Amino acid sequence: MTQETRRDLRFSVFCAFVVGGALGLAAFVWCTNTVMLTESNLPTFVLILAALFVSEYLAVALPDGPTVSLSYPLSVAAIVLFGPYWGALVTAVSSLPSLLGKERPGLLRFTVNTSQTVISAATAGLLFVTLGGVPLAVDSSRELITMLLPLAAAATVGTLVNAGLLTVTFALLQSRRLLQVWKDVIAWTLRSQIVLGFVGVAIAETIAAVGATGFALFVLPLIVARQTYQQSVRLRSAYADTISSLVAALEAKDVYTKGHSVRVAEYTVLIAEAMGFAQDRLRRIEQAALLHDLGKVGVSRRVLAKEARLTDGEYDEIKRHPDIGAHIVADVPYLADLVPMIEHHHTWYDGRGYGGASGDDIPVEARILTVADSYDAMTSVRPYRAAMSHENALTELRRNCGTQFDPEVVAAFEIGHVRVTSSEPDLSGGTGLPDET
Repeated sequence: MTQETRRDLRFSVFCAFVVGGALGLAAFVWCTNTVMLTESNLPTFVLILAALFVSEYLAVALPDGPTVSLSYPLSVAAIVLFGPYWGALVTAVSSLPSLLGKERPGLLRFTVNTSQTVISAATAGLLFVTLGGVPLAVDSSRELITMLLPLAAAATVGTLVNAGLLTVTFALLQSRRLLQVWKDVIAWTLRSQIVLGFVGVAIAETIAAVGATGFALFVLPLIVARQTYQQSVRLRSAYADTISSLVAALEAKDVYTKGHSVRVAEYTVLIAEAMGFAQDRLRRIEQAALLHDLGKVGVSRRVLAKEARLTDGEYDEIKRHPDIGAHIVADVPYLADLVPMIEHHHTWYDGRGYGGASGDDIPVEARILTVADSYDAMTSVRPYRAAMSHENALTELRRNCGTQFDPEVVAAFEIGHVRVTSSEPDLSGGTGLPDET
């Protein structure tokens, strides 16, 4: 059985487990439901359902992560107001707007996503009532102090269960460790989602106290929250475009290194992943790798394109490019933290090279860049020599461990390279990969 077959089998079993669990929980909360919709509470139910539809339709896709909507506080409000059955029902129905978007999910993806949200909402609702919570539609006069623990469960458990299910899904599809997926993709959104869960509790309590019109008090804050998410996406996109433009400007000047920065970025991420870097840190070192040779814009084209051996003066000019690049990015607030990585990417582990530091005094990101940069230089064609094979380049990296290269980084490169070359193609684009939290 191939690795791809085993992965598909594991994922199919997981999907069956999720869908079956959702159906089982849905049946259980239906059989145990004690809350009926009446003329007095039906308008509130319809209001929450409509708001959920709008929230899902206006969901924001975060970079390097799942799609985030503001439906979670509304699901929590439905649980607190109407109990686990109605909370799970409105959460399931709120998945329908995803079918109206330009990129409609496939049947498997839609079914798994919906099942995960049903499990999350039903679990939170059942724990809410198990801990003594009473839906506000049944009794809105109970003392709030006695409801603190049930309300906290309603606010937090759903997002934790959903995060766990998403972690397993990503790990199975991408053949990655659960802890790594949790840190890279899921954990950084949890805090905001939990806060939104307590917003959902506040929405429910306000509606119970002053009626459905009380929901209007939360419309503006929720809109502001969505705008904040969206602005984050726009800023990251603008920063990525800026970096791409800088790389394009460099490659326009130094034709012999066209594509070099992109390849170095790929090798850098490969090493950093093998060393356990979190997602935010991976993104920053990738950006540093793309910009590591930016200082060559300050080196004359004649020197960059020279095929013969460089003179001492020309070599001194080349050696200035890490400092020039660091100076350029230092003036850009968003890129300022990349300065040490760019400044030391030619500093040897034993202190030689450009930079003057040594050992652990050199930022680990710069030590990673040194290995990635050197490997790509050795395995790329140059006007004065042919490209080395992977095996010969790896031999050179090993031979210079402890002098030019950090042995730990070289070992991580070997691990990462084996992992990438032995892995099967990623199927996440066409399977049930979820896109919601």
